[in-house]
Amino acid sequence: MALNFPFKKPSISISESPDKTGSDSEFSEAINLFKTQRKIIGISLETLSNETKISKNVLIAIENGWEKYLPEATYLISMIKSLEINLNLERGSLKGLLVKKSSINTISNFKFNFINIDFLNSWIGSLLYFIFMLLSILALNSQQKYLIKINSVSTKPILIEKAVLKNGNIVNIQKEK
Repeated sequence: MALNFPFKKPSISISESPDKTGSDSEFSEAINLFKTQRKIIGISLETLSNETKISKNVLIAIENGWEKYLPEATYLISMIKSLEINLNLERGSLKGLLVKKSSINTISNFKFNFINIDFLNSWIGSLLYFIFMLLSILALNSQQKYLIKINSVSTKPILIEKAVLKNGNIVNIQKEK
């Protein structure tokens, strides 16, 4: 028996699966339109980036069709409007760039890796940090208890003996604080 929790996405059967080929063709058409219009106008990616205030990396991702490097749809909508104006395109002609990204599982597959510093931002990293701090405090506490036990920690001031020599003979021993 499968449990349906409110945060669990319902499974999609094969007949209900969205038509990905239609969105892929719209995406590739928008990419081709972007490339050809940019070349017709004769504007470089750097110049277009300066005029539209869109990162050159985003423009490269659009031109090469790298979906995973495109920003979220909220940002991409305003970028598309700006690109359509600067490339003299019809309004809505680059909407194919707004393809829905393939569904990403919300459950993260966390791989514990010390090389990746990102583990410190996870709950596991926080737990490890807490355990490390707790063990450090306990180690310092046990060291202090040991020092008290062997009487190496004292509240009395340390007295330094100073010998005064005259002609190789000890004349006076002075104690200083």
